[in-house]
Parts: sequence; structure tokens; C-alpha cells
Amino acid sequence: MNGYFRISTTATSTNLELFAPTDGGVPVKSNEIVSYLTGKTIPYDAGSLGKAIDTAATKDTKVTLNMSPCAPISEMAEITIAPDRMQATVRLYSASEGGVNLDEADIRNDLAARGVKFGAKDETIADIIANPRYCEDIVIAEGQAPGESTDGYIEYLFNTDNRQRPTLLEDGSVDFFHLNVLQAAAKGQEIAKLHRSVRGADGKALDGSIVKSREPKSVQFKYGANIHVSEDGNTLISDVDGNVSLVSGQVFVNSLLTFDEVSTSTGNIDFDGSIVIKGNIDTNFEVRVKGDVTVNGVIEGAYVEAGGNIIVARGVNGMGKAVLKAGGNIIAKYLENVTATAGGYISSEAVMHSDISAGGDILIDGRKGVLSGGHASAGGMVEVKNLGSEMANDTIVEVGMSPKIKKEIMDLRNKAAEKQKTLDQVMPVLNNMAMKIKSGAALTDDQKKYVGQLMAVQKATDEELAGIMVKLAELENNFNIDTPAEVRVKGTVYPGSRVCISDVSMSVKTPAKYCKFVKLRGDVKLTSYD
Repeated sequence: MNGYFRISTTATSTNLELFAPTDGGVPVKSNEIVSYLTGKTIPYDAGSLGKAIDTAATKDTKVTLNMSPCAPISEMAEITIAPDRMQATVRLYSASEGGVNLDEADIRNDLAARGVKFGAKDETIADIIANPRYCEDIVIAEGQAPGESTDGYIEYLFNTDNRQRPTLLEDGSVDFFHLNVLQAAAKGQEIAKLHRSVRGADGKALDGSIVKSREPKSVQFKYGANIHVSEDGNTLISDVDGNVSLVSGQVFVNSLLTFDEVSTSTGNIDFDGSIVIKGNIDTNFEVRVKGDVTVNGVIEGAYVEAGGNIIVARGVNGMGKAVLKAGGNIIAKYLENVTATAGGYISSEAVMHSDISAGGDILIDGRKGVLSGGHASAGGMVEVKNLGSEMANDTIVEVGMSPKIKKEIMDLRNKAAEKQKTLDQVMPVLNNMAMKIKSGAALTDDQKKYVGQLMAVQKATDEELAGIMVKLAELENNFNIDTPAEVRVKGTVYPGSRVCISDVSMSVKTPAKYCKFVKLRGDVKLTSYD
């Protein structure tokens, strides 16, 4: 029980009895006593009262408040209604000698006066009348909370993880031939299920008003060709044998085409599905698909674009002409003289004299595991075996921001600058016109028309600039909060290498082994590999 207090009187004085807490209760609070005495206009000596309150933390005590007996004080109930009107609590204060105690009707009448029509706890009210507990908040009425709503969601019946990576073999090489990236879907196969949202039951507040349950989030299927929805609308079913994938929340089933090679015998390829090329893609040819591209041979100086993954079992010898663009991942045994951009990760045994960019990680491992020459940019981390070369090739590695987001930020900054330039041109004219009107000058009809046009431009530009700044702030505040911005080197990093993390960089002057680069206190630091 909490500590509490009670007024007592003698023929010549008014006193305060203070009772120490029991069974883990809390001591009586000085501000509560002062508020009570002030409300009852009972004078007291602050010094004596303070000492008594301190003593009452551990044992019962008594203090004389003044030398004039006060009239009997009845038991008091202080009822508090929560702001959401879902709970009412009572705090009881003891009657003095000769004071009148409360009964159940007093509590119920007070609740009714405060608008409580629902949720009174009858057993609790009866108990506190029979066995009062003072200076303690006791719940005596509760509303009915609304039921929990369940958001809808989609269960995908295939692997949606686009982070599958090649396996490192025991001999130190990487198995680029058995990636299991393509996922087969048979005609008639169920590939996704819709679990619909369920709204919880409404609740009721103390005043009897309805408390609405949370509106659950609903979802719906997003899908491409070669798919249909079941009659009950809850299942996605493949119409063809093909490769199933999830891209930006949309399910695709792409029929799979196979070619021996891409050369003069086939010409350029533009296909809505996924393709497998048994041999090579020759120089100057183009491959554009909405699904995945799997090449069992090599890619020469060609252009290859895929909505999904690009997998090259033997590698890319780009001759300075090859361009790879993947919405998903790029996986190749090696990349040489290539420009490669991936929305996901890039994985290879060796990258030489290339310009590569990944929205996720860049992983260069295997027997060689070398990144030498050129530029590598990753939204996540870069992990290599060897960075640079003994020949001190210029090798730049940049982490800490998705290349796509970085470009978007730069574009937004440029747009914001253009809008601000427009406002800088318009506002002086409008301000000048406003000064003229304020001074009493009359505007001609042409001037009024011109001012109207400028005000329309100013309003539209302000709205556009505000939208740009909101998006810019969101990107700048939130990019890469979940990914480690660091460069890990399992082997050796050589001079000639430069590591950039966000807005700071470090040039390597001397070789270092088994290390990593991190941003620490505003600078790029070389630390031990852990």
C-alpha cells in the first residue's frame, strides 16, 4: 500500500498523521500534501511539514500543522478521466476524525457527472469502499478498446531474395555455373497468394461513443503478362512455363528463350521475357530483355540490358565498348574494360579497368579477387581480396550512397536552383509593384495583367520548389541508413587506390593488408579487418 496522510484534531490543534508505505508501495508526496492542505485552507509550518514528510518515507509520524482545531473533513475522491476517454481513475484521501466516509453511490454519481456512461468496474468500486486505499491511482472505469486490425499482405510462393550470390569453392574459385538464380514456374502453378485485410471490431469510450478500429492497409496483386488471378481473387497462377520473378513489387513470369549465340546469325535481341545464351555475345550487338540474361560464354564489346539479372559464366572482355545494365544483379567471372550498372549487387572474381556501379554491394572474391583500375561505386559496401595493383593503377572506390539516389539528389538540387532563380527574377518586380500600390499609385490595365501573370508564376514555382525540397530532404536524410558504408580488403590494398565514403576520401600511400576503410569522425580511416 502507498504511504498516505490523515487530518486529526485536538481541542487546541490541527495535526497531520503520515503513514509509511507497505509491501513495496511509494511514499506520500510532498506536493500532494501541500495541494490538499491548500485546497482545504489549512495553514501549516513548511519546515516542520517537510521534515515529517521525509520521516514518513520509512515510518509513521505525526506533525502539528497549527494551533487551531479545524472542522471534520469528509473522505474525498479525486476522479481523473484520460484524454482519450477510455479510462477513469480515482485517488482517495482519508477522512479526518469525525469526517464522513464515501459510499458507492458517491463514486457512481461523480462518474456520471463527468459523463461516464459505460465501463464502470463494479467490483473495484465496491472493494475500494470496503477496503479504501489512499493516495493511489485506482482504475474504476474502462472503455472497450477497439479490436486489432490485420493488414493485408501477399505471400509469394517463390524465392524473392535477389541477393543470392555465387558459391566460393574449396580451391578458391567461384562457381558461376550453378547460381540457381532463375526460378522455374510451370503452367498452372500457383505463384502468389493474397491474404486480405481484416478490420477489428469497433470499441466504446466511457461516454458511450463508438471508437473506430484502425483502418487496415489493403494490398492488391501487381503482375505482368502470362499470369491470371483465380476466381476468388486470392491466388496468382502462371499461364506458361517460364521464369518467375518479383521486380519492384510486381510479379512477372517470363517465357524463356534459348540461343546458341548472339552474332550475325541472330542479330540484336529485344524480348519481353528471359533468355539463355549458350555461347557468346559478339561485339557491337545489342540484347535488351525485361527478364534475366544468362550467358554461358563471354560477352565482348556488346550492349546488354536486363530488367532482372545479368549472369555471365565466363566473363566480359569489353574492349572499352561493353555496357551492362541490370535492374537486378550482375554476376560475371570477370569484368574487363566494361561499364556496368546494377540495381542490386555486382559479384565477380576480377574487375579490371572498368566503371562499375551497384545500388547494393560490390563483391570481388575468388582465386584472384582483384579490383584494379577504373571506378567502382556502391550503395552498400565494397568487399575485395586485392584493391589496386603493384603498378599503382588509379583505382577509385566510392561507397555510402546509392549511385541512383546520388544522381537523383543532384538532379533535385539542380531543379531547386532553377526554381529559386525564377523566384529571384519574379519577386523584385512583385515587391516593386506592391510598393507602388501602397504609396497610392494606380496601375494600368497592362500592369495589372502583368502582375497577375507574375503572381501565378510565383505561386506555381513556390509549390514546385516546396515539393522538390521535401523530396530532397527525404533522400538526404534517409539514404543508406541500413547498409554499412565501408570498404573491406581481405588481401592487399596498393598505392594508387583512393577510397571515398560519402563526402570524404583517402588516398592510399603505402600498401596495407587485411584491412577496412570506414568513415570515422568526419574522415576516412584505415582500420583492421574484423
